[in-house]
Amino acid sequence: MPRSPLRSTRVRRLAVVLAAAASVVGAAGCGQVDESGTGVRVLVTTDDGARTVLDRAGVQATDEESALAVLRRVARVELAPGGQAPASIDGVAARGAGAWRLWLNGTALRTGEMAAQTPDVNLQLPPVRVTPRATKVHNGDTLWFDLRSGAETASEPRGVVGTFPEPFEHGAEGKRWPVRVECADPRGQACRMVRDALVRFDIPAVSNLLRTSYNPESARIAVGTWAQLREDPAAGLAERGPKDSGVYARPTADGRRIALLDRAGEPVRTLGAGAGLIFGSRYRNEPPSWAVTGTDAAGVLRAAGALDAATLKGKLAVAVAGGDVVPLPVRGAAAR
Repeated sequence: MPRSPLRSTRVRRLAVVLAAAASVVGAAGCGQVDESGTGVRVLVTTDDGARTVLDRAGVQATDEESALAVLRRVARVELAPGGQAPASIDGVAARGAGAWRLWLNGTALRTGEMAAQTPDVNLQLPPVRVTPRATKVHNGDTLWFDLRSGAETASEPRGVVGTFPEPFEHGAEGKRWPVRVECADPRGQACRMVRDALVRFDIPAVSNLLRTSYNPESARIAVGTWAQLREDPAAGLAERGPKDSGVYARPTADGRRIALLDRAGEPVRTLGAGAGLIFGSRYRNEPPSWAVTGTDAAGVLRAAGALDAATLKGKLAVAVAGGDVVPLPVRGAAAR
């Protein structure tokens, strides 16, 4: 029995729809972005986060896939000699002593073991940083590639704030850490603001008094004035300067002033009363530890108010002076 022209037309239309659907599914399977909101975020910047080259969310990745493979899915990548790391990303190339560095969920992963603690040096970094080809990615992770201009003048930051709410949301290497908010005043406004910042991302956190308990398996946010935080083993590294801490700010021992440093580690501006500071750190091989601190209670409040994904995006660390958020290391007009 011959087909009617109407039925033939419907069949052809159905075939076209199915073919289009199949092409969409195929593209989702091998393409770049998963619009469902899962996947991996890839952030590419230069000059300590000052310029954004690429910021792509929802990039598909399989567990244990390399960071380099994920990057190559969304960007044009030329490899450095040895094939372990990028030489250029989307045409932006490392020149001279510059180099691309990678933070996974705001944490620099390294191989090897920490050196034993000594009375004079309470943290020594392992000698080898895990390469992008060796760094394994898991669903939900954020990869931040930044092109550092010039040679290293300080220890590279082991923790950065520019991918908040990471590392508290997804941890690292597929492991999520319990989160603690340790406050000099657990009932104070600054402590409440920090807890609320985590709640906005559905991150559960235990809150307790600063330095009253110890859990080497927890990620921490310490909240208080610098005079209250300086004895913390992770936060206290900032007082040693960037060569030891990787933090381009150096509070004074009495906590009343914070020197803001340039990329060479030189002080270019000093903040006094009402100044705040947020930075990431890490003690030995423990999970990351952040400091939300300031020269006084007003400074701590200003720092707590800056604990926001949009404010911190693409920044290694920040100081807060009045109503201004100053990215660190200091550069350009922020130095004045």
